[in-house]
Amino acid sequence: MKTNHISIIALLFCLLISCKETKQKPNSKILDSSKASSITEDTSLLDKCINAHGGIKKWKSFTGISYNLEENGKTVYQLTNIKDRRAYLKSDDYEVGFDGKVAWAKPDASKIPGKSAAFYYNLDFYFLGVPFLLKDPGVVATDEGASVINGENYETLKITFGSEVGLSPEDVYYLYLDPETFRLEILTYSVSYFDKKNAQINSAKTYSEYQEVQGLMMPTELENFAWEDGELGESTNHVRHFSDIRFLDKIPDESIFQAPEGSITERIN
Repeated sequence: MKTNHISIIALLFCLLISCKETKQKPNSKILDSSKASSITEDTSLLDKCINAHGGIKKWKSFTGISYNLEENGKTVYQLTNIKDRRAYLKSDDYEVGFDGKVAWAKPDASKIPGKSAAFYYNLDFYFLGVPFLLKDPGVVATDEGASVINGENYETLKITFGSEVGLSPEDVYYLYLDPETFRLEILTYSVSYFDKKNAQINSAKTYSEYQEVQGLMMPTELENFAWEDGELGESTNHVRHFSDIRFLDKIPDESIFQAPEGSITERIN
């Protein structure tokens, strides 16, 4: 009986030590988001955000996405292959695309944002596709904990990129999530495409007017705001409205991504 009594005490002591060890948490959590399919609750803020928008499995079940983008009274039709990121964009003033190797514009790039087909062809798709696209290889997500912006509480996710990712790996994003729903509400970011030294956070977008589209929650309004000292400033009157969002099981005509005769091209891959 004495031996059994000592064994029970030893077992309880081991359990107590084990419990203390499991309660220790790091101050921040860093993970390669492409390998975060089975991360724990303590380190899965990105997964919580993605799940709040419908889940990565549902996103990856589709081949393409199309929508109309309305801004300043003009409409741009955009089609993107989710799997390989080939793209086609059309407005009354231009056509833009990416065929997997080169970005192109017709008749030229003079009337497109940034005056560069390589800069513009996936710009709106990327902002609309957050947070799902943050599962791409080389994207690093860091849980930065709680933040307060303009008196409102948010959970904060920092996004950085590997040196070989995209055309602007120096860019940094911060996602500010509703602490109860984990839905994305504010995105702040740097733009270093034209100036690699300009990697400081200098822009902000709000995500609103969410609608469920084929099982995924998609924002239909993105608005730009000034960003300074961790606060949203005045609207810059740069508002994008997304309508007729559709997820596609198949691209109807794959040739639409090819650079047409007479277009100007910028090689990417």
